[in-house]
Amino acid sequence: MGDPKIWLLLLLSTNVFAQKGSENADEQMSSCPLSARFKTFKKYVYQYTTESKNGVTGTSKLSNGPKVTCQVELEVPQECSFVLHTANCALSEVSVIDPQGEPVYRQAAGADAFQAAMEKNPLKITWEPVVGIRLYPEPDEPVNILNIKRGIISALNVPVMEESNDIMNTVHGLCKTDYTVNSRKDIDTDVTLTRDLSQCDQFRRMKLPSSPLALLPSLHGPLSKLISSTQDCNYQFDNRRKHMTNAVCTEKHIFLPFSHE
Repeated sequence: MGDPKIWLLLLLSTNVFAQKGSENADEQMSSCPLSARFKTFKKYVYQYTTESKNGVTGTSKLSNGPKVTCQVELEVPQECSFVLHTANCALSEVSVIDPQGEPVYRQAAGADAFQAAMEKNPLKITWEPVVGIRLYPEPDEPVNILNIKRGIISALNVPVMEESNDIMNTVHGLCKTDYTVNSRKDIDTDVTLTRDLSQCDQFRRMKLPSSPLALLPSLHGPLSKLISSTQDCNYQFDNRRKHMTNAVCTEKHIFLPFSHE
């Protein structure tokens, strides 16, 4: 028999639901691809939930990890520029597993401090066709708070199907992205995308502000090369206004400590 492989699975699920926008703005020709989705001088409010689950395949179905919920407001003060505000954030953790095998959450220690840290600073973002996505955090923004906000931006990075390009700008740099259109009316209203994050040109597996793996403490270079990372997202759009109404993203980070690949 060959050597057994231990798989560590980190699952990040994101749900975003549109609630309202400000007054309508006139549509105009734009060099910013996302202008069709997020119009200038408007605000978009979403309810954001992310759960982190980790476990070892082949063992019990017991999994644990934090859960974060926030109200997210994306403000568009000018073309290709955005301001992210987060409010009413809650941090919880798994207390028990119910008879159906589902986790039951309770408020985590430090939840009040977490809420204050998430609400303290807005995050400025530029989304430009050539330079890609750039974040401008405040100097005192903690790394863990910035990473959570990066996850929100990643979920809000909606595909622009009018741009026929399989290389997409993301928070991980340029990523080859496969698209599937599940439903279409006047526009594509239900789209699924898949990408291998490990192949993105700015993907970092180490514990850095740019890393989605900062949830894995003390991760260092040689060890991180044994992690395979993929992302799948499903987006739904309003057929008339073209903005995103719902998004569900799942990231899988699989650790193969005994892999020879």
